[in-house]
Amino acid sequence: MVAGSITKASRRVGLSQPSISQQLGKLEEKLGAQLIQRNRTGIISLTPSGEYWFKLAEEMLRRLDQAVSEHEKRFVNNAVTLRMGVPPTLRGPFIAAAARIASATPGFAKFELRFSLTSGELVEQLRLHQLNCVIVNEDAIADDRSSFAVSELFVEPVVWAVPRSIADAEIEQAFTPGNVPRALGGALGHYVEIDTNVPLRSKTEEWYRHHLPAATPTFSTMTDAAAIDLVSAGLATTHCPLSLLPGLPDGVSREVRYFLLDGLSRRIVLAMPKHLMSLPTYSGIFNKIVAYARDEYRQGNLLAQTEELPRPGRVVEIPRRA
Repeated sequence: MVAGSITKASRRVGLSQPSISQQLGKLEEKLGAQLIQRNRTGIISLTPSGEYWFKLAEEMLRRLDQAVSEHEKRFVNNAVTLRMGVPPTLRGPFIAAAARIASATPGFAKFELRFSLTSGELVEQLRLHQLNCVIVNEDAIADDRSSFAVSELFVEPVVWAVPRSIADAEIEQAFTPGNVPRALGGALGHYVEIDTNVPLRSKTEEWYRHHLPAATPTFSTMTDAAAIDLVSAGLATTHCPLSLLPGLPDGVSREVRYFLLDGLSRRIVLAMPKHLMSLPTYSGIFNKIVAYARDEYRQGNLLAQTEELPRPGRVVEIPRRA
C-alpha cells in the first residue's frame, strides 16, 4: 500500500480514519476476504487478495484517467488525434496523404501511425480503442461491420514475384497445359508462405496447387517484404500485394519480376468507430481519405497501370517503373 498506514492514508485522501476503516471493512465483507493485515505498530501490509485488488484498482484508475483525457480531447477541447493502423505493405504516398489530411483538419493535435502484421490484429486494436482508424483487408472486419463505419478504398491485385534469373522459357513451360512438373527446377519448385493469420495464405496455397503443383512451401516468413527478399535471392517465388512494390529497395526490385494474376486480389477498406462519425472533424477526415484513395491513389499508383494491361494468358508481367 502506498501510504503504509490508515492514518497516513487519511491524510493523503482527505478522509477521516474511521471513514476509511469503515469503507475498507465493507469492501472486505463484500469480497469475503481480508485485504490488509495490521501489526502492533499500526503498519499495514496487503494480503494476496489485497495485492490483487490494489493492482487492479491502479489499472482501473489509470484507464479512467485515459478515458477522461480522451473525452476532453474529443468533446471538450475538440482536439483531433488520429490513431491510424495500417498493414506494413501500405507505405509511401498513402500514409503521407492521410497525415496531410489529418493535419489540415481544424483542431488537429496529433497523427499516430501503427503497423501490424495482419489486418486481424488491427481490427482487434480498433475494438479495444487503441486505434480509431484502420485500413484493413475487408475479410478481417466482416464480423464487426455493424460496430464501425466501413468504406471501400480499392481492390488491390495480388502479384506473383519471380526471381529475375528465371528465364521466360521456364515460366512458359510452367504454365503450359500438360507440362511435366518434375521437369521444373530451381526457384520455380519452391515458394514462400506467409504467416497463417494472413487471409491471403489460403488463396496462395490454392493457386500453387492448381498452377505449380510440384512447388513446395520451402520457406515461411512473417511479412511479404521478407518473402520478396528471399525471391530476390533467387530461392523461390511468392505472392504479395501490389501496394508493397513501390516501397521496396531498388536493389531488391532489380532482382525480381512481377506478374499480374487473374482471380487473386484483396479488397481494402477504411474503418472507424461509428460514434466518431457523428463528429464533423473525424467524419471529414474519413471521407477525405476515402476520396483520396479512389480519386488519386488508385489512379496514380501501379493499380492504374495494371488495369490497362492486356491479359492474353494466365500471367502478364507488370512493367517496372522508370
